[in-house]
Amino acid sequence: MAIAEKITIRPPVDGEWKFLRPPGHHPYAFDFVQTDVQRRSTHRAARWRYFADRILSNEFHCWNQPVYAPIDGEVIGVGDGWPDHEYTNIWETVRIWYNATYKFRPKEKNGRLDIRPNAGNHVMIQAKQGHIVFLAHLRNQSVSVKEGQHVRQGEVIGRVGNSGNSTAPHLHINLFDQMANPFAAKVLPFVFDGYELLSAEGQWLRQILSAPKAGSFVRFND
Repeated sequence: MAIAEKITIRPPVDGEWKFLRPPGHHPYAFDFVQTDVQRRSTHRAARWRYFADRILSNEFHCWNQPVYAPIDGEVIGVGDGWPDHEYTNIWETVRIWYNATYKFRPKEKNGRLDIRPNAGNHVMIQAKQGHIVFLAHLRNQSVSVKEGQHVRQGEVIGRVGNSGNSTAPHLHINLFDQMANPFAAKVLPFVFDGYELLSAEGQWLRQILSAPKAGSFVRFND
């Protein structure tokens, strides 16, 4: 696919983030987390608490950070009202993973599939070209848009949370080709219009019309 044909979006967050594709994710589905200034930990708590106690969601650096519309488009799907996980630890991680892998079966609500047990609070925005941006695991009651609403790129649509099949606060993003039949939806590749990439030498390098590799530290500026 030529550069001109690639689906280009605005980053859904601002500032410095780590760009991840955890095991089990589609090759074009990604997560965003934030770390401390040493880029070592995603939270402010002592590491031992994950194994012997618990780490509260609001101790994570990305908790409640604003999430922005990556494209101009129409909001075609909203899920809100799903509680956030208040904390995480090793046992909670195992429980969430087990339920998501073996127990999650979407149920219908008002004639549509309710994916909140898996995606948590979420927003779907459809571009005029047809592709759909999917943003998931938003904070409960933070979604600020409604179905049928037209949004502009850069508009705040919610905040980072820890809802649904989420073992720690983060933002999930991927693009779909359609949602008329969710079971037949395809995940699409995309690129960001611009960002900075932290090199191995510790230099921030400007990138355009590309997507970083999983595990990269990236910086977005409005």
